[in-house]
Amino acid sequence: MTFGTIRKHQRWLLALITIVVIISFVFFFSPNQNMGRGSAVAGYVDGHPVSDGMLRDHLKLADLYGYVRFGAEYRSAQAARMGFSRPQALARSLLIESRRKALGIEVSDAAIARWIAENLRDPRTQQVDFDAYVRNYLEPAGFTKTDFINFVRQEVAFREMQRLVGVTGMLVTPQEAESEFRRVNETYEVTLASFPASNFLAAVTVEDAALGTFYTNRLAEYRIPERAVLSYVRFELTNYLAEAAQILAGRPDLTNQIEQLYQQRGADAFRDDANNPLTKEAALEQIREGVTRQAANQIGLSNAVGFANELGQMEPLAASNLAALAAKKGLAVQATPPFGPGARPFGLEDIRDLGTGLGRVTPDQPFTPPMEGSRGIVIAAVTEQIPSTIPTLEDIRTRVESDFKEVQSAAAARTAGHLFRNAATNALASGKTLVEAAAGQPIRLSELTFTLSSPSISGLDAGLNPAQIKNAVGTNAPGALTPFVPTAEGGFLMLIRDRKPVDEETTRAALSAFLAEQRETREMDAFRIWFAEQMKQSGISKLVEDLRL
Repeated sequence: MTFGTIRKHQRWLLALITIVVIISFVFFFSPNQNMGRGSAVAGYVDGHPVSDGMLRDHLKLADLYGYVRFGAEYRSAQAARMGFSRPQALARSLLIESRRKALGIEVSDAAIARWIAENLRDPRTQQVDFDAYVRNYLEPAGFTKTDFINFVRQEVAFREMQRLVGVTGMLVTPQEAESEFRRVNETYEVTLASFPASNFLAAVTVEDAALGTFYTNRLAEYRIPERAVLSYVRFELTNYLAEAAQILAGRPDLTNQIEQLYQQRGADAFRDDANNPLTKEAALEQIREGVTRQAANQIGLSNAVGFANELGQMEPLAASNLAALAAKKGLAVQATPPFGPGARPFGLEDIRDLGTGLGRVTPDQPFTPPMEGSRGIVIAAVTEQIPSTIPTLEDIRTRVESDFKEVQSAAAARTAGHLFRNAATNALASGKTLVEAAAGQPIRLSELTFTLSSPSISGLDAGLNPAQIKNAVGTNAPGALTPFVPTAEGGFLMLIRDRKPVDEETTRAALSAFLAEQRETREMDAFRIWFAEQMKQSGISKLVEDLRL
């Protein structure tokens, strides 16, 4: 629902939200409140309807999945960089439930208990205190024991699904595993001849005609994309702390409720920045500060919603109304620097669902809904659209020259590499060494020792990828010269000096574990392919995409 579609209902909307704010104060200490189960159809999975209530349940599981993996910051930018996506977690939850039913997977209470015993064991005491985990970790974040049991049930079902679908991975034979183990653990001793572009940079000359052609051929790379400027009003949380403290001071039961929360979570749950336990007095003050900030945030949200309602009633609807109404109410308007597609506007880094909010801005709805962040609530409007432009060559001459030199030096390095490969082949055939063949040329020589199973290669230049080196050795015998391998920064070739087989004792000791690892890898590969295909067939991706979370 956008402001444009509810303008006739602004008053009741504000009233409803005000009631929600009041109720939130009452239930702040009751994180186990049930959200209820709606019956409206939110979308379809495999042609079957998914109700709003079901969707809320799965969204709760998706959030819990993120919380268990990344803690309280599971919706932060850092968690996103580490791989957490709320829409993807929701899609995963929906598909697990759908395919669990299709495969007839039933998860017993005993299986859930085993999962909890395996994953919640204290590494120091080797004991599991599930009630303490719920009390100290889940409930403060708004999750219940039932939520977690449902989450575990789904994770156990997911494991069973992996086992059933990935059973083909068990077809790796001991003979195949042994052959692969010997191959990836053979020791290579090579002389690497690398051709870094930097060694050829000084020889590049820049002529105006060539530079002009280079620039013209790369206009798309120098194009400055369309950018936007956001104007926004921020309802700073700190502005409402005093009001929140005054409201809370009028609650005679607040001190008792804070004491109850302290007892529920336990003294060990309250720690300072150095992870040292707080005294009870400090812990109680920490709780009080948290309650006050929560109350201040609710007041800020209420004010922001009221501001948004007034914006929605102004005629005609225009982005400029944001500044006009802010001036009328004595609120400061800030503006972001211009930003392009996919970039996060400077100054709004704390807003959790900024992308979702901006996605709701249309010509008919020029404002975002109130968006929450760690510093308070923000309402924004796109107040400037800067069209895409291509700077002239003279405007960016320094950058173009640098790019030109980089490309030309890399091309020169690759040409030198191919020529050297032919010369080195002839030199080695006549009894010369690779060092002698490289004398006087801008080539780097280094000696490397590695196996194909090594995650890294000691002594390898930072500009070279270990995977490229391993792929290049191929099946070449000692004494052979590999083909020249071009890279973005030049290229390389290698002389295979020796290949040493892994010893029998190491093979016998490691083969059993290696076989199990190979089977698990094959199993996971088979399951990933199946899961991705099921996601496409089910329609879940579209359902989640349409939600615009």
